[in-house]
Amino acid sequence: MKKIIGICRKYADGWIFFAASVFLLLFAVIELQTHLRLTAAPPILLRLLLLLTVCALFFLGAHLHAGRTQSNRIFRHLTLLFFALYLYLLLNVTLLEKGFGRDTLIGTDSDARAYYLQYFVNLRPFQSIWEVYVLGFLKGYVAPYYVLLNLLGNVCAMMPLSYLLPRLFPKQRRWYVFLPTVLLAVITVELLQFIFMVGSCDVDDLILNAGGAILLYFLLRIPRLSRWIDRLFPQV
Repeated sequence: MKKIIGICRKYADGWIFFAASVFLLLFAVIELQTHLRLTAAPPILLRLLLLLTVCALFFLGAHLHAGRTQSNRIFRHLTLLFFALYLYLLLNVTLLEKGFGRDTLIGTDSDARAYYLQYFVNLRPFQSIWEVYVLGFLKGYVAPYYVLLNLLGNVCAMMPLSYLLPRLFPKQRRWYVFLPTVLLAVITVELLQFIFMVGSCDVDDLILNAGGAILLYFLLRIPRLSRWIDRLFPQV
């Protein structure tokens, strides 16, 4: 009888913790979506900071729970939850978030399509990086914070996949599976932006997005760093 009570208590603790995580994450997502202006800081950055803080607290709580129950089941649930949240945020920021200039031109109007093709589509590798980030910065046409925000944003946008995909899907731990997956994900986002005429469809975005994810993927394969990550975030 005591054994049965102990098992029930163990799984009840896990599911209660998971339910609380879902509730708080939903609250954070609603905060992201409702565009509340709580301070003078850029609202999108404030809301993303809230989400990162909530996620960090969840991992801390998961460690405490796993240490008490000797089970990593909760890490599987939370990692899946974070993966779903990341996909939502990725689509929201790249296609919907007006704070990032996603003012849609959706429609069949040929003039709108021609305007988008002329000013928002670039198929020449490194052209945008050179003209906007390098020349624009050196000549003072582009503000330093814009260069930093956009470069870091593009490099870091797909980096979570370097951790989430190998953790959730064992086949993604092979580089020859992971690399095509990341490239396909980036190309899909760029094609969606092209179809709906939001943001820019730029081959340089593909280079920066995929390059950042691939760089982090191989960094996480360094034995010493990999062992440290495994201790911090147990395999799920």
